[in-house]
Amino acid sequence: MKQVVRARHAIVGGEAVHDFAFVVEEDRIARAGEGAAIVAANPDLPCMDYGEDRLLAPGAVNGHSHCYQILLRGWADDWGFDKWRDDALYRIIPQLEPEELYWVALAAFVEMLGNGITTVVEFFYVNGAGTARLEKLVEAAIDCGIRLVVARAWMDASYAPPIFREDIASARRDTIALAEELRSAGILVCPAPHSLHAASPEMTRAAVDLARELGVPVHMHVAEARYEVEQVKARTGLTPIAYLDSLGVLGPHFVAVHAIWQTEEEKDLMGERGAALIHNPVTNQYLGDGIADLVGLRRRGVRIGLGTDCDLRPCIYDEMRAATFLQKTATLDGATLSARDAWLMGTRDCARAVGVEAGDFAAGCYADWCVIDRTHPSFHPWSHPVNQLVYVSDPGIVVETFVGARKVSDRRRAQRYGNERIGKELRKVAERLRLPLDHANAPA
Repeated sequence: MKQVVRARHAIVGGEAVHDFAFVVEEDRIARAGEGAAIVAANPDLPCMDYGEDRLLAPGAVNGHSHCYQILLRGWADDWGFDKWRDDALYRIIPQLEPEELYWVALAAFVEMLGNGITTVVEFFYVNGAGTARLEKLVEAAIDCGIRLVVARAWMDASYAPPIFREDIASARRDTIALAEELRSAGILVCPAPHSLHAASPEMTRAAVDLARELGVPVHMHVAEARYEVEQVKARTGLTPIAYLDSLGVLGPHFVAVHAIWQTEEEKDLMGERGAALIHNPVTNQYLGDGIADLVGLRRRGVRIGLGTDCDLRPCIYDEMRAATFLQKTATLDGATLSARDAWLMGTRDCARAVGVEAGDFAAGCYADWCVIDRTHPSFHPWSHPVNQLVYVSDPGIVVETFVGARKVSDRRRAQRYGNERIGKELRKVAERLRLPLDHANAPA
Protein backbone atom coordinates (compact mmCIF):
# COMPACT_ATOMS: atom_id res chain seq x y z
CA MET A 1 0.00 0.00 0.00
CA LYS A 2 1.16 3.53 -0.77
CA GLN A 3 0.21 6.50 1.34
CA VAL A 4 1.39 9.92 2.47
CA VAL A 5 2.06 10.70 6.13
CA ARG A 6 2.07 14.41 6.96
CA ALA A 7 2.73 16.27 10.21
CA ARG A 8 2.65 19.92 11.16
CA HIS A 9 5.42 19.18 13.65
CA ALA A 10 8.13 16.51 13.31
CA ILE A 11 11.65 15.61 14.37
CA VAL A 12 13.94 14.90 11.44
CA GLY A 13 17.65 14.22 11.85
CA GLY A 14 17.46 15.35 15.46
CA GLU A 15 15.96 18.73 14.54
CA ALA A 16 12.43 20.09 14.88
CA VAL A 17 10.79 20.89 11.55
CA HIS A 18 7.42 22.30 10.50
CA ASP A 19 5.16 20.79 7.83
CA PHE A 20 6.93 17.55 7.01
CA ALA A 21 5.70 14.54 5.03
CA PHE A 22 6.87 11.26 3.60
CA VAL A 23 5.55 8.70 1.14
CA VAL A 24 5.23 5.13 2.36
CA GLU A 25 5.53 2.21 -0.05
CA GLU A 26 4.79 -1.11 1.64
CA ASP A 27 6.76 -0.83 4.92
CA ARG A 28 9.43 1.72 3.92
CA ILE A 29 9.78 5.42 3.30
CA ALA A 30 10.09 6.14 -0.42
CA ARG A 31 10.41 9.94 -0.34
CA ALA A 32 10.43 12.62 2.34
CA GLY A 33 10.41 16.39 2.42
CA GLU A 34 8.34 19.54 2.81
CA GLY A 35 4.75 18.59 3.57
CA ALA A 36 2.85 20.70 1.06
CA ALA A 37 5.18 19.68 -1.76
CA ILE A 38 4.93 15.95 -0.98
CA VAL A 39 1.13 16.12 -0.83
CA ALA A 40 0.91 18.13 -4.06
CA ALA A 41 3.15 15.64 -5.86
CA ASN A 42 1.01 12.69 -4.77
CA PRO A 43 -2.62 13.85 -5.15
CA ASP A 44 -4.01 10.35 -5.66
CA LEU A 45 -2.52 8.84 -2.51
CA PRO A 46 -4.41 8.67 0.79
CA CYS A 47 -2.94 11.05 3.36
CA MET A 48 -2.63 10.48 7.10
CA ASP A 49 -2.52 14.06 8.36
CA TYR A 50 -1.49 14.92 11.92
CA GLY A 51 -2.66 18.27 13.25
CA GLU A 52 -1.28 20.95 15.54
CA ASP A 53 -1.54 18.95 18.75
CA ARG A 54 0.65 16.09 17.52
CA LEU A 55 4.42 15.68 17.03
CA LEU A 56 5.78 12.98 14.71
CA ALA A 57 9.04 11.31 15.75
CA PRO A 58 10.99 8.37 14.34
CA GLY A 59 10.62 5.22 16.40
CA ALA A 60 13.28 4.75 19.04
CA VAL A 61 15.79 1.91 18.62
CA ASN A 62 16.61 -0.21 21.66
CA GLY A 63 20.11 -1.55 21.07
CA HIS A 64 20.25 -3.99 23.99
CA SER A 65 17.53 -5.70 26.02
CA HIS A 66 16.98 -8.74 28.21
CA CYS A 67 13.18 -8.72 28.21
CA TYR A 68 12.78 -11.56 30.73
CA GLN A 69 14.48 -9.45 33.39
CA ILE A 70 11.24 -7.51 33.90
CA LEU A 71 10.41 -10.36 36.30
CA LEU A 72 13.07 -9.01 38.66
CA ARG A 73 11.55 -5.55 38.94
CA GLY A 74 10.41 -4.39 42.35
CA TRP A 75 11.96 -7.11 44.50
CA ALA A 76 15.55 -7.77 43.35
CA ASP A 77 16.52 -4.15 43.96
CA ASP A 78 19.27 -2.40 45.92
CA TRP A 79 21.54 -5.44 45.76
CA GLY A 80 25.15 -5.70 44.70
CA PHE A 81 25.74 -7.12 41.24
CA ASP A 82 26.83 -10.60 42.39
CA LYS A 83 23.79 -11.07 44.62
CA TRP A 84 21.47 -9.71 41.93
CA ARG A 85 22.93 -12.11 39.36
CA ASP A 86 23.14 -15.22 41.56
CA ASP A 87 20.04 -14.87 43.76
CA ALA A 88 17.69 -13.34 41.21
CA LEU A 89 18.76 -13.65 37.58
CA TYR A 90 20.38 -17.09 37.70
CA ARG A 91 17.73 -18.44 40.09
CA ILE A 92 14.57 -17.25 38.35
CA ILE A 93 15.21 -17.10 34.60
CA PRO A 94 16.24 -20.78 34.15
CA GLN A 95 12.85 -21.82 35.58
CA LEU A 96 10.83 -20.11 32.85
CA GLU A 97 8.88 -22.47 30.62
CA PRO A 98 8.55 -21.56 26.92
CA GLU A 99 4.90 -20.50 27.17
CA GLU A 100 5.69 -18.37 30.21
CA LEU A 101 8.53 -16.72 28.36
CA TYR A 102 6.07 -15.80 25.62
CA TRP A 103 3.98 -13.74 28.05
CA VAL A 104 6.98 -12.18 29.75
CA ALA A 105 8.44 -11.14 26.39
CA LEU A 106 5.06 -9.90 25.17
CA ALA A 107 4.65 -7.74 28.29
CA ALA A 108 8.09 -6.19 27.83
CA PHE A 109 7.63 -5.59 24.11
CA VAL A 110 4.19 -4.03 24.55
CA GLU A 111 5.64 -1.70 27.17
CA MET A 112 8.42 -0.75 24.75
CA LEU A 113 5.96 0.01 21.97
CA GLY A 114 3.95 2.17 24.32
CA ASN A 115 7.14 4.09 25.07
CA GLY A 116 7.86 4.74 21.39
CA ILE A 117 10.40 1.94 20.82
CA THR A 118 9.88 0.33 17.42
CA THR A 119 13.04 -1.81 17.13
CA VAL A 120 14.63 -3.92 19.86
CA VAL A 121 17.82 -5.98 19.94
CA GLU A 122 17.01 -8.85 22.25
CA PHE A 123 20.16 -10.43 23.72
CA PHE A 124 18.87 -13.90 24.52
CA TYR A 125 20.90 -16.51 26.36
CA VAL A 126 18.46 -19.20 27.53
CA ASN A 127 19.62 -21.48 24.73
CA GLY A 128 21.11 -24.53 26.43
CA ALA A 129 17.93 -26.63 26.37
CA GLY A 130 16.93 -26.22 22.76
CA THR A 131 15.17 -23.56 20.73
CA ALA A 132 11.65 -23.58 22.20
CA ARG A 133 12.11 -20.57 24.47
CA LEU A 134 13.68 -18.38 21.83
CA GLU A 135 10.96 -19.41 19.38
CA LYS A 136 8.35 -18.19 21.86
CA LEU A 137 10.15 -14.87 22.24
CA VAL A 138 10.14 -14.43 18.47
CA GLU A 139 6.44 -15.33 18.40
CA ALA A 140 5.74 -12.62 20.99
CA ALA A 141 7.58 -10.02 18.92
CA ILE A 142 5.66 -10.97 15.78
CA ASP A 143 2.33 -10.96 17.62
CA CYS A 144 2.78 -7.47 19.07
CA GLY A 145 4.45 -6.04 15.96
CA ILE A 146 7.77 -4.79 17.31
CA ARG A 147 10.75 -4.96 14.96
CA LEU A 148 13.10 -7.59 16.37
CA VAL A 149 16.82 -8.22 16.11
CA VAL A 150 17.94 -11.40 17.86
CA ALA A 151 21.38 -11.24 19.45
CA ARG A 152 21.53 -14.98 19.89
CA ALA A 153 23.92 -15.51 22.80
CA TRP A 154 26.64 -18.15 22.97
CA MET A 155 27.84 -19.32 26.42
CA ASP A 156 30.06 -22.21 27.42
CA ALA A 157 31.34 -21.16 30.87
CA SER A 158 31.07 -23.90 33.48
CA TYR A 159 29.74 -21.55 36.18
CA ALA A 160 26.64 -20.55 34.19
CA PRO A 161 23.35 -22.43 34.74
CA PRO A 162 23.16 -25.49 32.44
CA ILE A 163 20.17 -24.03 30.60
CA PHE A 164 22.44 -21.20 29.42
CA ARG A 165 25.35 -23.39 28.29
CA GLU A 166 26.05 -25.12 24.99
CA ASP A 167 29.00 -26.22 22.90
CA ILE A 168 30.29 -24.35 19.88
CA ALA A 169 28.88 -26.77 17.32
CA SER A 170 25.37 -26.56 18.79
CA ALA A 171 25.47 -22.77 19.03
CA ARG A 172 26.62 -22.45 15.43
CA ARG A 173 24.07 -24.95 14.10
CA ASP A 174 21.11 -23.40 15.92
CA THR A 175 22.12 -19.83 15.04
CA ILE A 176 22.36 -20.67 11.34
CA ALA A 177 19.00 -22.47 11.43
CA LEU A 178 17.36 -19.55 13.21
CA ALA A 179 18.80 -17.01 10.77
CA GLU A 180 17.48 -19.00 7.82
CA GLU A 181 14.06 -19.50 9.41
CA LEU A 182 13.56 -15.83 10.28
CA ARG A 183 15.01 -14.25 7.14
CA SER A 184 11.65 -14.17 5.37
CA ALA A 185 10.11 -12.41 8.40
CA GLY A 186 12.72 -9.67 8.19
CA ILE A 187 14.23 -10.57 11.56
CA LEU A 188 18.00 -10.16 11.79
CA VAL A 189 19.84 -12.86 13.76
CA CYS A 190 23.29 -12.02 15.11
CA PRO A 191 25.74 -14.30 16.93
CA ALA A 192 26.46 -12.93 20.40
CA PRO A 193 29.28 -14.45 22.47
CA HIS A 194 28.01 -13.50 25.91
CA SER A 195 31.16 -12.01 27.42
CA LEU A 196 34.83 -12.75 28.00
CA HIS A 197 33.95 -14.49 31.27
CA ALA A 198 31.06 -16.56 29.88
CA ALA A 199 32.31 -17.48 26.39
CA SER A 200 35.68 -19.12 25.79
CA PRO A 201 38.15 -17.59 23.31
CA GLU A 202 37.36 -20.43 20.93
CA MET A 203 33.63 -19.78 21.17
CA THR A 204 34.15 -16.04 20.74
CA ARG A 205 36.20 -16.55 17.57
CA ALA A 206 33.64 -19.01 16.20
CA ALA A 207 30.79 -16.56 16.82
CA VAL A 208 32.65 -13.73 15.11
CA ASP A 209 33.53 -15.98 12.17
CA LEU A 210 29.86 -16.89 11.75
CA ALA A 211 28.80 -13.24 11.94
CA ARG A 212 31.19 -12.49 9.08
CA GLU A 213 29.79 -15.42 7.09
CA LEU A 214 26.24 -14.17 7.60
CA GLY A 215 27.17 -10.53 7.03
CA VAL A 216 25.67 -9.38 10.33
CA PRO A 217 27.00 -7.61 13.43
CA VAL A 218 28.24 -9.53 16.46
CA HIS A 219 27.17 -8.37 19.94
CA MET A 220 29.11 -8.94 23.17
CA HIS A 221 29.07 -7.69 26.77
CA VAL A 222 32.45 -6.11 27.43
CA ALA A 223 34.00 -4.51 30.53
CA GLU A 224 30.71 -3.78 32.26
CA ALA A 225 32.20 -4.01 35.74
CA ARG A 226 35.68 -3.22 36.97
CA TYR A 227 36.25 -6.76 38.24
CA GLU A 228 35.95 -8.04 34.65
CA VAL A 229 38.97 -5.98 33.66
CA GLU A 230 40.97 -7.42 36.54
CA GLN A 231 39.93 -10.98 35.66
CA VAL A 232 40.79 -10.68 31.99
CA LYS A 233 44.09 -8.99 32.72
CA ALA A 234 45.05 -11.68 35.24
CA ARG A 235 44.22 -14.41 32.74
CA THR A 236 45.63 -12.90 29.54
CA GLY A 237 47.89 -10.02 30.49
CA LEU A 238 45.67 -7.67 28.47
CA THR A 239 42.67 -5.48 29.19
CA PRO A 240 39.35 -6.62 27.61
CA ILE A 241 39.22 -4.49 24.45
CA ALA A 242 42.92 -5.04 23.82
CA TYR A 243 42.45 -8.77 24.29
CA LEU A 244 39.53 -8.87 21.86
CA ASP A 245 41.68 -7.04 19.36
CA SER A 246 44.40 -9.65 19.80
CA LEU A 247 41.80 -12.30 18.90
CA GLY A 248 40.99 -10.43 15.69
CA VAL A 249 37.47 -9.69 16.92
CA LEU A 250 37.31 -5.89 16.75
CA GLY A 251 36.04 -4.35 13.55
CA PRO A 252 33.08 -2.50 11.99
CA HIS A 253 30.89 -5.55 12.61
CA PHE A 254 31.63 -5.61 16.36
CA VAL A 255 29.06 -4.16 18.79
CA ALA A 256 30.39 -3.82 22.33
CA VAL A 257 27.75 -3.65 25.03
CA HIS A 258 28.70 -1.46 28.02
CA ALA A 259 32.50 -1.12 27.56
CA ILE A 260 32.62 1.15 30.59
CA TRP A 261 36.07 0.33 31.91
CA GLN A 262 38.54 1.13 29.13
CA THR A 263 42.01 2.58 28.95
CA GLU A 264 42.72 5.49 26.63
CA GLU A 265 44.52 3.06 24.34
CA GLU A 266 41.47 0.81 24.18
CA LYS A 267 39.28 3.76 23.24
CA ASP A 268 41.74 4.47 20.45
CA LEU A 269 41.42 0.85 19.31
CA MET A 270 37.64 1.01 19.18
CA GLY A 271 37.81 4.11 17.02
CA GLU A 272 40.55 2.76 14.76
CA ARG A 273 38.75 -0.56 14.20
CA GLY A 274 35.37 1.08 13.57
CA ALA A 275 33.63 -0.80 16.40
CA ALA A 276 30.28 0.30 17.82
CA LEU A 277 29.05 0.66 21.40
CA ILE A 278 25.64 0.17 22.98
CA HIS A 279 25.40 2.29 26.11
CA ASN A 280 22.91 1.36 28.85
CA PRO A 281 23.12 4.24 31.32
CA VAL A 282 20.05 3.46 33.46
CA THR A 283 21.16 -0.12 34.09
CA ASN A 284 24.73 1.02 34.63
CA GLN A 285 23.49 3.28 37.43
CA TYR A 286 21.10 0.70 38.86
CA LEU A 287 23.80 -1.97 39.16
CA GLY A 288 26.57 0.43 40.15
CA ASP A 289 28.63 -0.42 37.08
CA GLY A 290 30.18 2.97 36.38
CA ILE A 291 30.04 5.75 33.79
CA ALA A 292 31.26 5.16 30.25
CA ASP A 293 33.34 7.88 28.60
CA LEU A 294 30.97 8.74 25.76
CA VAL A 295 32.70 12.05 25.16
CA GLY A 296 36.07 10.41 24.58
CA LEU A 297 34.60 7.63 22.46
CA ARG A 298 32.62 10.02 20.28
CA ARG A 299 35.76 12.09 19.76
CA ARG A 300 37.39 8.96 18.37
CA GLY A 301 34.50 8.32 15.97
CA VAL A 302 32.98 5.35 17.80
CA ARG A 303 29.35 4.76 16.79
CA ILE A 304 27.12 4.80 19.88
CA GLY A 305 23.57 3.62 20.44
CA LEU A 306 21.42 3.24 23.54
CA GLY A 307 19.78 0.24 25.20
CA THR A 308 17.51 -0.54 28.14
CA ASP A 309 19.38 -3.72 29.20
CA CYS A 310 17.63 -5.04 32.33
CA ASP A 311 14.44 -3.19 31.38
CA LEU A 312 13.59 -1.48 34.65
CA ARG A 313 11.47 0.82 32.52
CA PRO A 314 12.12 0.05 28.86
CA CYS A 315 12.07 3.62 27.59
CA ILE A 316 14.79 5.03 25.36
CA TYR A 317 13.83 8.58 26.33
CA ASP A 318 14.90 7.66 29.87
CA GLU A 319 18.20 6.36 28.49
CA MET A 320 18.75 9.56 26.48
CA ARG A 321 18.25 11.64 29.60
CA ALA A 322 20.52 9.46 31.72
CA ALA A 323 23.22 9.42 29.05
CA THR A 324 23.50 13.18 28.76
CA PHE A 325 23.13 13.88 32.50
CA LEU A 326 25.85 11.36 33.38
CA GLN A 327 28.27 12.85 30.86
CA LYS A 328 27.61 16.36 32.15
CA THR A 329 28.22 15.11 35.69
CA ALA A 330 31.37 13.17 34.84
CA THR A 331 32.94 16.06 32.92
CA LEU A 332 31.60 18.82 35.20
CA ASP A 333 30.42 20.54 32.03
CA GLY A 334 26.75 21.23 31.35
CA ALA A 335 27.49 21.80 27.67
CA THR A 336 28.70 18.21 27.21
CA LEU A 337 26.60 15.77 25.15
CA SER A 338 23.60 17.76 24.01
CA ALA A 339 19.99 16.62 23.90
CA ARG A 340 20.31 16.26 20.13
CA ASP A 341 23.39 14.04 20.55
CA ALA A 342 21.46 11.80 22.94
CA TRP A 343 18.40 11.79 20.68
CA LEU A 344 20.40 10.53 17.73
CA MET A 345 22.01 7.84 19.90
CA GLY A 346 18.54 6.52 20.67
CA THR A 347 17.30 6.62 17.09
CA ARG A 348 19.35 6.92 13.90
CA ASP A 349 22.80 6.21 15.32
CA CYS A 350 21.65 3.14 17.21
CA ALA A 351 19.95 1.75 14.11
CA ARG A 352 23.16 2.17 12.15
CA ALA A 353 25.21 0.54 14.90
CA VAL A 354 23.04 -2.60 14.97
CA GLY A 355 22.55 -2.85 11.21
CA VAL A 356 18.89 -1.87 10.80
CA GLU A 357 17.56 0.76 8.39
CA ALA A 358 15.43 2.56 10.94
CA GLY A 359 15.40 5.43 13.41
CA ASP A 360 15.13 8.17 10.79
CA PHE A 361 12.65 9.72 8.36
CA ALA A 362 14.81 9.12 5.30
CA ALA A 363 14.21 7.38 1.98
CA GLY A 364 14.91 3.67 2.30
CA CYS A 365 14.30 3.50 6.05
CA TYR A 366 11.52 1.44 7.55
CA ALA A 367 8.35 3.45 8.10
CA ASP A 368 8.51 3.30 11.89
CA TRP A 369 7.23 6.26 13.87
CA CYS A 370 5.51 7.34 17.04
CA VAL A 371 2.95 10.05 17.57
CA ILE A 372 3.53 12.34 20.54
CA ASP A 373 0.95 14.44 22.36
CA ARG A 374 1.97 18.10 22.20
CA THR A 375 -0.66 18.98 24.80
CA HIS A 376 1.12 16.89 27.47
CA PRO A 377 2.38 18.96 30.44
CA SER A 378 5.97 18.07 29.47
CA PHE A 379 5.58 20.46 26.53
CA HIS A 380 4.26 23.46 28.45
CA PRO A 381 5.40 25.93 27.32
CA TRP A 382 6.16 24.60 23.82
CA SER A 383 9.77 25.42 23.03
CA HIS A 384 12.41 23.02 21.68
CA PRO A 385 10.78 19.58 21.30
CA VAL A 386 14.02 17.58 21.16
CA ASN A 387 15.24 19.15 24.40
CA GLN A 388 11.85 18.64 26.02
CA LEU A 389 11.62 15.01 24.93
CA VAL A 390 15.09 14.22 26.25
CA TYR A 391 15.11 16.27 29.44
CA VAL A 392 11.56 16.50 30.80
CA SER A 393 9.11 14.12 29.09
CA ASP A 394 7.62 10.95 30.53
CA PRO A 395 6.39 7.87 28.61
CA GLY A 396 2.80 9.13 28.72
CA ILE A 397 3.58 11.46 25.83
CA VAL A 398 3.36 8.64 23.24
CA VAL A 399 -0.17 8.14 21.94
CA GLU A 400 0.40 5.86 18.92
CA THR A 401 3.24 3.73 17.59
CA PHE A 402 3.66 2.43 14.03
CA VAL A 403 6.05 -0.26 12.78
CA GLY A 404 6.33 -0.73 9.04
CA ALA A 405 3.47 1.77 8.63
CA ARG A 406 1.18 -0.47 10.72
CA LYS A 407 -0.27 0.77 14.00
CA VAL A 408 0.90 -1.53 16.78
CA SER A 409 0.19 0.52 19.91
CA ASP A 410 -2.60 2.98 20.69
CA ARG A 411 -2.34 4.87 23.96
CA ARG A 412 -0.09 2.16 25.37
CA ARG A 413 -2.49 -0.71 24.63
CA ALA A 414 -1.48 -3.84 22.75
CA GLN A 415 -3.35 -4.51 19.54
CA ARG A 416 -3.77 -8.30 19.78
CA TYR A 417 -4.23 -8.81 23.52
CA GLY A 418 -5.58 -6.35 26.05
CA ASN A 419 -3.21 -5.15 28.74
CA GLU A 420 -5.43 -6.83 31.35
CA ARG A 421 -4.88 -10.28 29.81
CA ILE A 422 -1.13 -9.73 29.65
CA GLY A 423 -1.08 -8.62 33.29
CA LYS A 424 -3.01 -11.70 34.42
CA GLU A 425 -0.69 -14.06 32.55
CA LEU A 426 2.37 -12.34 33.97
CA ARG A 427 1.01 -12.65 37.49
CA LYS A 428 0.49 -16.39 36.96
CA VAL A 429 4.16 -16.68 36.02
CA ALA A 430 5.22 -14.69 39.08
CA GLU A 431 3.06 -16.83 41.37
CA ARG A 432 4.42 -20.10 40.01
CA LEU A 433 7.98 -18.83 40.45
CA ARG A 434 7.04 -17.68 43.97
CA LEU A 435 8.22 -14.15 43.41
CA PRO A 436 7.51 -11.80 46.32
CA LEU A 437 4.22 -10.14 45.37
CA ASP A 438 2.10 -7.45 47.03
CA HIS A 439 4.82 -6.59 49.51
CA ALA A 440 3.79 -4.02 52.09
CA ASN A 441 4.60 -3.28 55.71
CA ALA A 442 1.89 -3.66 58.33
CA PRO A 443 0.35 -0.37 59.48
CA ALA A 444 1.88 1.09 62.62
